[in-house]
Amino acid sequence: MQREGEITFARKASGLVRGLSFWDAFGIGFMNQGLTPSIWVMISLGLGVYLGGNLIIATILSVVMVGIGFPIIWGVLGGSMPRSGGEYIYNSRILHPLLGIGESFGNAFIWLMWIYVLAPWMADPGAVMLSQFMGWEWLYNPETETFLGGLSYSWGAFVIASIASVIAFSLVAFGIKIFARAQKVVMTLGLLGTMVIVVVLFMYSKQDFVTAWNTMAAEHGSLSYDEFITAAGAAAGTAMPTTWNWSDTLGVMVAGSWLFAYSYCITFIAGEVKRPDKTIMFSNLWAIIVPGVFMILVAIGLYRLVDFDFLSASAWVDNNGGIEGYNMPFSSHFVGLAAVVMHNKILLFLMALSFILFCLWWVALSYLAFPRIIFAWGMDRMGPKWFTDVNARFASPIKNYILCLLLGEALIALYVFWQNEHMQGLSVTALEIFSVFGVTAIAAAVFPFSKRAKHIWEASPYRRWKLFGVPVVTLGAVVAIAYLVLLAVYFFIMPTNLEGFTFTTGMLILGTWVLGIAWYFFWTWRTKRTAGISTGMLTGELPPE
Repeated sequence: MQREGEITFARKASGLVRGLSFWDAFGIGFMNQGLTPSIWVMISLGLGVYLGGNLIIATILSVVMVGIGFPIIWGVLGGSMPRSGGEYIYNSRILHPLLGIGESFGNAFIWLMWIYVLAPWMADPGAVMLSQFMGWEWLYNPETETFLGGLSYSWGAFVIASIASVIAFSLVAFGIKIFARAQKVVMTLGLLGTMVIVVVLFMYSKQDFVTAWNTMAAEHGSLSYDEFITAAGAAAGTAMPTTWNWSDTLGVMVAGSWLFAYSYCITFIAGEVKRPDKTIMFSNLWAIIVPGVFMILVAIGLYRLVDFDFLSASAWVDNNGGIEGYNMPFSSHFVGLAAVVMHNKILLFLMALSFILFCLWWVALSYLAFPRIIFAWGMDRMGPKWFTDVNARFASPIKNYILCLLLGEALIALYVFWQNEHMQGLSVTALEIFSVFGVTAIAAAVFPFSKRAKHIWEASPYRRWKLFGVPVVTLGAVVAIAYLVLLAVYFFIMPTNLEGFTFTTGMLILGTWVLGIAWYFFWTWRTKRTAGISTGMLTGELPPE
């Protein structure tokens, strides 16, 4: 006999298969932290704005706050409602379907924006870095600013980003098992490259670096070590700080969130992992700890290799596209600093490859998440029924992947030919803080007390998890909210020259919510009219597996 809920949902079963292990889930969470490029973001985009930030302290604070809050939130919610589709399931059941669609619409847009921002990073900094290290002018020629043997910068970046997008699509669309196997290979090679960077930073002394820098600067007619610090300070309009301060250290945590807050991607495949009650929480935790260890090692290596003011200067210069007199053969990002003292071509190749591979997998994970978000909408009749079509051979929503590919290509073109700016990645972060992490943290905090989700909480394996009589999920949510408030404050009080950037980001957040709410009312009306089913009936229980 069928239950009423199985009739009202768009499908009687999702068609997705529980075949992913703990290590597969860890890999998804860890790879969505984007190890090497996220270290670059924390240093160049974070320290490049907050010049007096202490990378070690910022990392420790992030690991503690995120490591307590996020695994508890996503683990308890994902283990209690183990369905693929991410936080839409949780927020629509605990809070209200309007809020669920409102924030989830923003998150769907976020995953498309990650393709928009990160696929072009395969070209710059990725291919640019590789060509600089290897001397491959056929890949990128700095004199003519051309890619691939003659394509203009914009067209070359578009071609490389499009190739990356198609590869990512191919790795995900034809089944989760193919994706999981490929992920192990990419993760191994990416980790190897990051390990090489760490070893290089510890192999040499500060004197070795200064000597190597000055020698290279003389060869290329560039600024010496001391001249570089002075010139960067003049260009920035402020002397580079020689020590850290608390305010800037907290500010660096905004960009540092890329390394720690994004393992929640695991919940998008919650309906496809074995033992979700344990797997989601603990794989999430380890996907936070491992990047934290690497970031601390990189920070220690950099602080022992260069002076504090030099590191801040290098971050500012890289974030601002260079300064007059800087003619070194590669950019001043942290990988470039390692390349000053390490000239082995094989090791340089692995270092650059690590950046490229993590960017590629970011794009692949967008293809994993976006289709499952709209799949979850479709199951609740909050979108066209074809959102729930699952290919029987590959057990994956192929049509949703194709939609993601088409939208991703359009957005890549928009980024490359019109809005090519690395800082846009932080706009996506702000959108995620408010639309995804913030709303879901509130849902987690009230989960044990929600009348709408009372039957789900009573069946949850975590219902007896309490500390001093307070549900552990509520305590974890409080820690997560404190972290998110900190990020929000330091995003919107950035230096005055970025006021326009933060205002545009605020409008982006508002716009996605307006569109999401409009989507909700349209599909609520249409479902009631065509099927005679209310949204409240659908979101009163979990969709079938």
